[in-house]
Amino acid sequence: MRALQLAQVQDGLITRAQALATGLTSSAIEHALRPGGPWQRVVRGVYATFTGPLAPIHRLRAACLRAGDGALITGAWACWMSGLRYGPQPGEVVDVLVARSVDRAHTGFVRVHQTGRLPRAQFWVDRDEMSVQAPVPAEVVLDVLVPTARPRMIPKVPAARAVVDAIVLTESQRPDWTPAHSEAALRNIRALMCEAVQRRKATLRDLRSEVLAARRRGSALARVALADVEAGCRSAPECELRDLVRRSRILPEPVWNRPLPGVRGIIPDACWPQRRLIVEVDSRSFHGFGDAPERTEHRRARLAALGWVVLPVSPARLRSSPAGVLAQIEAAYRAAGREFSSPSPGKLPPH
Repeated sequence: MRALQLAQVQDGLITRAQALATGLTSSAIEHALRPGGPWQRVVRGVYATFTGPLAPIHRLRAACLRAGDGALITGAWACWMSGLRYGPQPGEVVDVLVARSVDRAHTGFVRVHQTGRLPRAQFWVDRDEMSVQAPVPAEVVLDVLVPTARPRMIPKVPAARAVVDAIVLTESQRPDWTPAHSEAALRNIRALMCEAVQRRKATLRDLRSEVLAARRRGSALARVALADVEAGCRSAPECELRDLVRRSRILPEPVWNRPLPGVRGIIPDACWPQRRLIVEVDSRSFHGFGDAPERTEHRRARLAALGWVVLPVSPARLRSSPAGVLAQIEAAYRAAGREFSSPSPGKLPPH
């Protein structure tokens, strides 16, 4: 009964050391794990006190139990736990962060990473109704064998660390997140980092600190994406637009995602205030965080009435016809320059 109560605190899981500490013998544990028995092995030294499939919380709990006290989920799973949609798809592998003094090897689906910068834990709460069990009595929650464990609560790293670890810890990533596939990887990394800042899951300061502290190997693309985010880009297509603008010999660096001078409540993607020129990337995924299509249409009509030129660009056209997009922006920039240098109405040009 003590072992089962202890497992309740840990979402139905228990380690071999814990089971022995409750008074179970090795033979009793093996009997529970027998074919057709009530328990099942999850990963070496960690058992589920139930049969049937494992939910994500069971895999996450097992990873923490295997890595030991103080372990934090990081990488792709921590991005998912932070509510980030553009991280690597969580798979079989669960990345766990531990202090450098902890000596734990990779086991099964658990990948253990030592660090000298173990952050303060944040807790993800499982709200999946399918995995919610009966309430656990308070006296069990405070079990001396697991004083920090709480049912349905898994410790994880903060979102900024999760983002950078998802980029740098490439062992368990899909190919399109690795430097070997730089174009796709950079696009994915930009999307993830921009999302973290755009949706206020992480501050720019925290993201910068994590990128600069990350190991050089595997972080080069993260540093490129960080420069884009620091410039003001807030989506992967905006970062690609910035790449395009920086290739131009005509266009200076625009102002990115800043309130428009003299126009209340409008924050364009890219803006050249001196030419009253705006370029907006019509990215449905990221624009879904803010303006609906109707608001976008109203905003552009308002800008046109105030004398601003707005060039909408789709991400697909940015990628399929970058030279054409750049030529269009440069032509609009030149035209705006001629307009501002032309004489005012009512005045004749000099002979």
